Amino acid sequence: MGLSDQSLSAFRNLSAEELKAWDEAFIAVECYLGALRLRNRLVTVHIVGAVLSRAFERYRQNPDRLPRVMAIEETLQEISRWTQAVLNELLEENRLAARGRLALLLADMPGKWQKYFLIPPPLPEEFTEKMRRSYLAAGPRFAELTMLPQPLELNAFGTGAAKVWETVERVPTLRRMAVGIFLITLVAGIWFVIFS
Repeated sequence: MGLSDQSLSAFRNLSAEELKAWDEAFIAVECYLGALRLRNRLVTVHIVGAVLSRAFERYRQNPDRLPRVMAIEETLQEISRWTQAVLNELLEENRLAARGRLALLLADMPGKWQKYFLIPPPLPEEFTEKMRRSYLAAGPRFAELTMLPQPLELNAFGTGAAKVWETVERVPTLRRMAVGIFLITLVAGIWFVIFS
């Protein structure tokens, strides 16, 4: 667990096209770390270099895959492994979900603890404690609620309209009259629009 200092010398033998693809992978990983608010350039470059070295090892075995995709996969795996070790708790589907990212922010990893990001344990006890508390606080709090049916409250106009409609529904003659009045009004409206 943890990123090691691996040499990037293997990248020197790449073609211009491959080098461009790995440059895109570098940018993708750097942007992801930026989204986690990791701002220290030295820490970021170290992490990106180590991640790209690991992704490149996988790329040698499967050169048909995009380097950018493999680099992001490696980044996500490394962050989830590190977070699980810090929290001492399994992450859902072995990935860093919104709850884990929120715990990083609540524990002030970007502000105070970036130099410890993705380094192997032991980590400062204060940081691990903050991460664990933040992870628990970031989880959902469920409350049991019961919903009782309530009568529908209408204003005076709505109540009157509902009573009229009930009467029209009960008396067939009134229903026919209401439909007839609606049709006459509709035809008169159309005639007025066309011939005026």
